[in-house]
Formats: sequence, structure tokens, C-alpha cells
Amino acid sequence: MKPFTFKATTHRVTRAGLGAPVGSAVMEDLIDQPGPVEIRTVAADWEVPLSGVVNIKHPKAVQAGLKDGPEAIKIYAHVVRHPTHGVFLVDTGVSRQFVKDPAGEGVGWVLRKFQAIDKMKAHESTAEIIQAEGALAGVFMTHLHLDHVSGLPDIPKDVPIYTGADEAEAQLFLNLFAQGTTNNLLDGRPPLQELQFTKDPDGRFEGVNDVFGDGSFFAILTPGHTTGHLSFVARTPAGPELLTGDVSHTRWGWENDVEPGTFLAERQPSIDSLLKLKALSKRHPNMTVKLGHQP
Repeated sequence: MKPFTFKATTHRVTRAGLGAPVGSAVMEDLIDQPGPVEIRTVAADWEVPLSGVVNIKHPKAVQAGLKDGPEAIKIYAHVVRHPTHGVFLVDTGVSRQFVKDPAGEGVGWVLRKFQAIDKMKAHESTAEIIQAEGALAGVFMTHLHLDHVSGLPDIPKDVPIYTGADEAEAQLFLNLFAQGTTNNLLDGRPPLQELQFTKDPDGRFEGVNDVFGDGSFFAILTPGHTTGHLSFVARTPAGPELLTGDVSHTRWGWENDVEPGTFLAERQPSIDSLLKLKALSKRHPNMTVKLGHQP
């Protein structure tokens, strides 16, 4: 038996054959030009404590009178359609089977008790997304938390899954409860494909990856919520779209430069990643911003 570690998953990983590191200046010189990528965002309903998704101890939150309590949020899957590479998802959405029978899908009892899976409501399940959009060429994960892998039961086992480098291996005590569930959901699948990054020579981000190699879709390394957390920028016909992932869960947090609350691994990197994405959006005012869990 393998000794237990606090990794997100012990599932096998390999270097992705897709994408190449670039400087952020390369990305920013291109992203205001209309591009070929089409994005459709699908939302499911969920509810969590406000203190998880916004730092209610932040001076701005205190001044605004924010108090802990149930907060209505969304679980998003973003359909990314590229004219030659095919259809991808960013995050997996919600499987109805996952909500109906989480134990049967390998979700451990601790997560079943504390993750409020019964409050997840999929208006369009992952299976229905695939039925509408066609076969998937891959799934890009912002990160490997339960609410972002909750559509995996609907995704064919042979579909490649892409993560940030070190996302699977990063150590966190919470993984004591989550690792078994993530392992179960990944069982029988090929190794996770880790997108590669080098230090951004322009100093604006930790790293940027030109995913399709044509300047149409970029992954940005935005650590803090998890070590290998990714955000994405797509060049669409209507202009650039930024998918922040859980760098910012809520509209209030984004508008007030306040990072998530208890739902993060490291606070200062989370703050840094949020401010870097905010600065990116200000440099490109035509950019559509899609937050992690609220419109």
C-alpha cells in the first residue's frame, strides 16, 4: 500500500503535449484583436458560506458590514470551441448522477457531510452539454477542487484532462479528506496533462502558456487558491474573455479587490493573483470578465 500524502491526487501526471510558455507581452499584444474561439458558459446553482468566498475580515468587508451566512453562487463549465482543435471544457460542470448518488461516485463521507452536494442544482448537466456540443477534445481544469470536478462522471474516460503544473502534487491538509474522492473520480483515466510554464519575462504574471500555439487561447498561472491554479484568456469574435477561476469567486470581491476567505491555500499569493488579473482587465477595458462563482 502506498503511504498517504496530502497531495490533491495520487493519479498519474505527465507533461502536456499541448501549449508552450510565452511572455505576457506576447499575449497582451494579441488579445484585443478579435479571435476564432467561441465560448458558451453553463451555470449550475449552489450555496456556500460567504466567509469561504470572500474574506469578511478584510477592512473593506468590515466597513461594508458583510456578515457570514449562506451565499448563492454558481458552478460554471465554459465550453471552448476552437475551429481546428475542437471542443473543450474549462472545468467540468455538474453531473446529475454525482448529485443524486455522491457515495456511488466515490465521494467520501466527510465531503458528503460538509460540501453541501445536495444543494447543487444542474440546469444543464455535463452529459447534456456534451450531447449539445459534440465530442470533447479535452478538459482544462482551473484546479482540482470538488465543485470543479463534479462533472467528471459524465465525461468519457479517454478525454484528456489538463491542469496547471504541480496542481496534482501540491500538499495541503484539506487533501486528507479530498484526495480519495479525487482519485476515485479520476480512476481509469489517462495521466493528467500538466501545462508547462516558465517565469514570465515581462514580470506581469507567474507564467503564461499559449495553449493552442496560435495566440487564440492562453492559460495564466495564478497561484494562491491552489498551487497550480489556472485562469484563461480567450480571443473571441466579440473581444477578449477572461475566465478568472477561483482567483475571485464573487462580484463583490472582484469589484473591491478582496480575495476569497477560507477557500484558499495561501493568502498572499491569492491577493497577488487577484490584483494581477484586475490590472490585466484594466489594461484591456473591452475584456469580458467571467468570475469563478458569480456573474
